[in-house]
Amino acid sequence: MMAAHPPAPARRSAMTEDGVAAYIAETVPVDSLVADGYLAGQDGRLIAQQLRAPQLRQAMNWSVCHTVQPDVDNFFQEDGEPDADWQQRRTRTVRDHCTLCPVQAACAELALRSGDTAGVRGGLAPEKLDDRLAAETTRLELARAADEQAGEAQRARIAAAAELQRLAGQYLGTSGKPEKRLENLKNVREAARRRHELVAAHRRAAGWTVAA
Repeated sequence: MMAAHPPAPARRSAMTEDGVAAYIAETVPVDSLVADGYLAGQDGRLIAQQLRAPQLRQAMNWSVCHTVQPDVDNFFQEDGEPDADWQQRRTRTVRDHCTLCPVQAACAELALRSGDTAGVRGGLAPEKLDDRLAAETTRLELARAADEQAGEAQRARIAAAAELQRLAGQYLGTSGKPEKRLENLKNVREAARRRHELVAAHRRAAGWTVAA
């Protein structure tokens, strides 16, 4: 049974399934999503679609492949292996590994985002992954664009933090000229404001509270 989380706003009752999935993905940390079973099954598929690529990769830390480390050859058809033998073998792989995995839906979504359909991913055979890749082209393009935008925002936050640290070091190393210290202090304050704005925007986008 999934653990209870803070209720959504009153308008949630009018949300679509995608809207509910987006709300959960935005407000519940990845480790809690995994622990509460939100990244497995059909509901997991909807929620995984709302996550960004770094969150999907983070979820893989709880995958069966990461914790148990099964033989990776189980997930790929061998050269020259008859299709019938491969189908039987991959059925066993899905049964023994994928169906037990708490991040099955996230694994499949990550494969689709990267276009990696060569082997069994998230309990899906390559042909099923290819079918979804073709059927969800527009959605996946939008998801990849959002991933890139999130990556750019993260790089901007890192750069802002580095600039603040650099200017703070200059200020501490400045001596003798009051006007130079005042100029550096102004620059430090401006860099701190910029970093705060970027972090605050990230928290708002992620659905975090001010105190998060």
